[in-house]
Amino acid sequence: MNPTFKLSKQPQENTKKRFYFNCSANAFIIFMACYYGLVINIPFMHGAFSAITSLHTFSWLFLISVPLLLICLLIIFFSVVSIRGILKPINYLLLVLSSAALYGSLNYGVVFDYSMIQNTVETDSSEALSYLNLQLVGFLLLFAALPVFILSRIKINCARPYKEVISRLKLLLASFALIALVVVNFYADYAATGRNNRILKKEIIPFQYLSSGYKYARDQLLYSDIEFKNIDTTPTLASPSTTRVTVIVVGETARAENFAYQGYERNTNQYTQKHNVTYFDNVSSCGTATAVSVPCMFSLQTHANFSRLDSDNQQNVIDLIQQAGADVLWVDNNSGCKNVCTRVPTISIDTKASELCDGKYCFDEALLAPLKHKLANLSQANTVIVLHMMGSHGPTYFKRYPEKFKQFSPTCDRSDIQNCSAEELVNTYDNTIAYSDFINAQVIEQLKALPANIDKQLLYVSDHGESLGENGAYLHGFPYAFAPTAQTHVPLYIWADEHNQRITAKCLNNLNSTLAQSHDAIFHTLLSLTGVASKTYQTSEDLLASCQTINHNETKI
Repeated sequence: MNPTFKLSKQPQENTKKRFYFNCSANAFIIFMACYYGLVINIPFMHGAFSAITSLHTFSWLFLISVPLLLICLLIIFFSVVSIRGILKPINYLLLVLSSAALYGSLNYGVVFDYSMIQNTVETDSSEALSYLNLQLVGFLLLFAALPVFILSRIKINCARPYKEVISRLKLLLASFALIALVVVNFYADYAATGRNNRILKKEIIPFQYLSSGYKYARDQLLYSDIEFKNIDTTPTLASPSTTRVTVIVVGETARAENFAYQGYERNTNQYTQKHNVTYFDNVSSCGTATAVSVPCMFSLQTHANFSRLDSDNQQNVIDLIQQAGADVLWVDNNSGCKNVCTRVPTISIDTKASELCDGKYCFDEALLAPLKHKLANLSQANTVIVLHMMGSHGPTYFKRYPEKFKQFSPTCDRSDIQNCSAEELVNTYDNTIAYSDFINAQVIEQLKALPANIDKQLLYVSDHGESLGENGAYLHGFPYAFAPTAQTHVPLYIWADEHNQRITAKCLNNLNSTLAQSHDAIFHTLLSLTGVASKTYQTSEDLLASCQTINHNETKI
């Protein structure tokens, strides 16, 4: 390891002498990591320190661990890219690009995510030159040209290959050990701070722009010509003369174990209980984050073979329902439909247009007005409405329900949830579950108000669950193989009105709702629920198979 610097003189022609800084490869890597961590990442460090010190309580050790963790990650990164022969050229390029990224961040608040990389690549020369000014030139001279000059004067002494490998491995092991030490002691703090300040990870240089640049290049070079796949070009309405309204409610971050229907000791489902819903108590999510679970549950793909790229480029069940002739509407009160609703009419709740909103988020009651308007203006015999909830989105659970719905207290009215007591945190989360239940009951009430000759039905399912501090775990998004069941066990229930001609109360009551199920069943259950016949349908994956009377001309895909 021995990262040492040494000043020496090297004789050159014409008796002139050129000064070098002699150093080992490991010393060079540590130097570069410190420069990037403490200088190039000034915006990130400022944002991280501001976020941490603004908490009601924070640990100075946690604060100090942030630059330590970043430098260790950078040491690993530079160890990978520090290849003999191209070590300096790579770092020259990275210094220029990183300095430009730093300038954009400091002066324009730019973060180089995917869309910004795309904008940069696709801009014309006139627009690019409009950013050229003396300040930019001076900045690049200080943060790019000067470090490049210094780097050019450093002579890196490389040991014999096998000694170099051993030395590098020691450096990497030391870095991984420090990272492990930080994670073990401050995981909850990092999880909460990261969740509350998502922009921070997009400010880390050079990781963010390299990752985004790779994804953009990959999509342009490899996936730009992917042909959209129609998995069924001839879906049909099995009973086109039957007037039917189906509402699909996609819950957010609701875990099954906090549902009264699941046997939870608190009555978090008091509003829907009177409507006699059929609850499925053994359902697993496709993923542990919305970006995976929402597109997956509407896709023909299963958890075992799901690919977001493939799902974005082929029909999903919402597409099939619309193509069959149903009137489809997606109403979103979340962060978007993750490309599921791209080809159907969509309403996004305006976060500034209602007293139910605070400018950033809206209570889910905001979904009820567009639903009511749609139900009052039915234009086709078969109507399908998807309501995408904000639900129990954390960590600011206390912002997900109005004050009058604070059923359980004391509550955790802050974003650094790891500093709340277990009682406060669970109380606040349970309030979100109870409030979502109230919204679903209101949806059912609106459906019941429709004429008796209309078949009315509702399916509610959450995208994933949530950890509430069990074993030190908070929030969600864990790798699925290691995720606790709190993040993967999700609630699902179905309601149909008593006059429903096909899905009767007797049929629902006779369903075996304790069998192990998953999001894989949503695609096929929705075909059944909405009365759409498709060759993609699979009886074995339909929760309502015993109620099924449609001839799908079933084929296995």
